[in-house]
Amino acid sequence: MRRSTPWASALLLAGACGGAHAADGAQLFSTHCQACHQAGGEGAPGIAPPLAGTLGKRAALPEGQAQLASTLVVGLSGPISARGERYNGNMPAFAATLKDDELALLLNHLLSAFNASPVQVDAALFAAARQRPAQPAQLRQQRERLLAQTGE
Repeated sequence: MRRSTPWASALLLAGACGGAHAADGAQLFSTHCQACHQAGGEGAPGIAPPLAGTLGKRAALPEGQAQLASTLVVGLSGPISARGERYNGNMPAFAATLKDDELALLLNHLLSAFNASPVQVDAALFAAARQRPAQPAQLRQQRERLLAQTGE
C-alpha cells in the first residue's frame, strides 16, 4: 500500500484551492506573450510595449478593465506610446485561441505579477468584450484617453 506524504497532500490541496490558477496565468503568459513582451514584462523596444508597471491604474477603472479585455480579445495594431517610447507592433487577437476563463487568468497574472495590482477580473469581462468587438483604432483611442486620465 502506497502512503501519501504530507507535502504531496498540501500540493494537491493548493491546486484544488486555486493555487494552480496563478501558475496557469503564468504559463499562458509564457506561451502567448513572453516572446514579444519578455519574461519580466519589460517589452521589446519599438515592437512590444512594457506590461510591467503600466496596467495597474487602468485596471483600477471599469473602463480600463474593459479596454484591456478588448485588447486581449481583438488584438492591437498601429502606433502607440508607452513611457515616452513609440511602438508600432501587431499584437494578435486571442479570441480564437483562448477561452474567457483563460484570458481572465492571463490578465490577472499580468496585474498581480507585473503591476502589484489587487484587481482581479473574471471571465464575464471577456465574454462582454467578445459581444462588442472594437477596431484597433478605437482601442488605441480608448487607451490614450485612459492613459491621460490615469497619468500612466
